[in-house]
Amino acid sequence: MAIEHDEPEPPPKVYGFKERDFKRDNTRTSPPPPTAKEHAMVAGHVDRKVPPSGGANRAADPNDVYAVLQQNRTVEQKFGLSEVQIKEIKSRRKREFWLLLVGGNLAIIGGVWLGGINVVSVIFGLAGIIILSLGLTWVM
Repeated sequence: MAIEHDEPEPPPKVYGFKERDFKRDNTRTSPPPPTAKEHAMVAGHVDRKVPPSGGANRAADPNDVYAVLQQNRTVEQKFGLSEVQIKEIKSRRKREFWLLLVGGNLAIIGGVWLGGINVVSVIFGLAGIIILSLGLTWVM
């Protein structure tokens, strides 16, 4: 059973921005600055009579980076500063891990021993040792 409408459906709404007119507050009183192309035209044609420095003239250049680095390297080798000594550093983290692991497990065993040895306290002590060891290994 279809319902018939006498009125046609209205057209869908079209949303958008309305045109805006902007007024420029800061008007330019001087001509625009010259572009790079205009600067190049003013500079004129450049004739390069000498090749760019590099290759043959590099050794005579006092600011040549490679020459300065080579001089620094020879001074380092002369005084023995280029040799690296590898020292074995004792790990503080490793020392603290074993101290906490052994100390904590001994404290749990001591608590079980002082609390009286029975089945429940031994099971709790064993669970405490497992939890402490796994947790400490996970964290450290």
